[in-house]
Amino acid sequence: MSQVTHSPDIRDDRLPVIVLSGFLGSGKTTQLNHWLSQRQDLAVVINELGDIGIDQHLTEAQGVPVTLLAGGCVCCVVQGSLSSTLRNLFMARKNGEIPPFNRLVLETTGAAEPSGVVAPLQQDPWLRKRFVCQSVITLVDAQAGVAALERHPECLEQVQGADQLLISKSDLCTPDSLAALKAQIALLNPDASVLLSPGPASLLDQVFPRRCRITGPLTLSTGVSLQPQLSSVSVSRHQLHSASLRWEGRLSWPHWQAALQQLGNQCGESLVRLKGLLKVEGLDGPLLVQWTGQGEPALSPMNAWPDGDTTTRLVVIVRHDNPDFVHEQVAHWQALLQQLG
Repeated sequence: MSQVTHSPDIRDDRLPVIVLSGFLGSGKTTQLNHWLSQRQDLAVVINELGDIGIDQHLTEAQGVPVTLLAGGCVCCVVQGSLSSTLRNLFMARKNGEIPPFNRLVLETTGAAEPSGVVAPLQQDPWLRKRFVCQSVITLVDAQAGVAALERHPECLEQVQGADQLLISKSDLCTPDSLAALKAQIALLNPDASVLLSPGPASLLDQVFPRRCRITGPLTLSTGVSLQPQLSSVSVSRHQLHSASLRWEGRLSWPHWQAALQQLGNQCGESLVRLKGLLKVEGLDGPLLVQWTGQGEPALSPMNAWPDGDTTTRLVVIVRHDNPDFVHEQVAHWQALLQQLG
């Protein structure tokens, strides 16, 4: 009789990390809130490109520890801060100082390249023993469509680095443009499955094998050449620059409308993302403004200031070859606010 051998069960007690990726304005915070509405066993780390954090105030976390990493991309500028943050979270969990989370969701900036985010988990011996990257989930903005892939190298990197792709804002585009987008991301990453957002909470439990991603020139069926240029990621990434503003004043809504229009005109086609909390006359809470690309600003009044700080705060992100451009525009805009106030 032949002997049947069984491989011993291999138990991995490391804490799973889910990297939530996607370009600026793709809907990462909306997706995160969808998960938080169903899961309480999470810890969240939010990385912001600007010096002022906004997204942590938009996160609907009840009893879930949320940590902000501001001031640059976690894949490069604040990579060391990520290591420190994960160490602190692990020890706080071990000591019972925070709820005993079972998974950690890392929401990256819209400029982050996934492999650079995963690198600390793989290269730091202390982290490697305690955390494991379980998945990279990338949102793709259907409204921005193929044009975003053509314009922003970061979009290519995020799509190619994904284990799971989620298409957001599909209700805002035509069936033909949605089909074209699906076809193109299938070319960029044929191994990843594609779902419409919001992605189910079950994705947080799905394990994907880590794989080496080797990329080269890619060509769209439309004849438009896409070149990810992963060998020169830092060049493409550093063309995205941010500037932040804090202002104690208060304006009427018509004045804010005029001021936002002026800022949009100043930045022109360089404007990639604008988000902030505005202090408006007659409102008890702030007016949340979110502006992506060349579309119209999305405005939502909030019932109360999320942190008790009633200061107007704003982050502007542009794509420009001059890193001082965005700071100059925000400085000019602040002078305009002073005149209006």
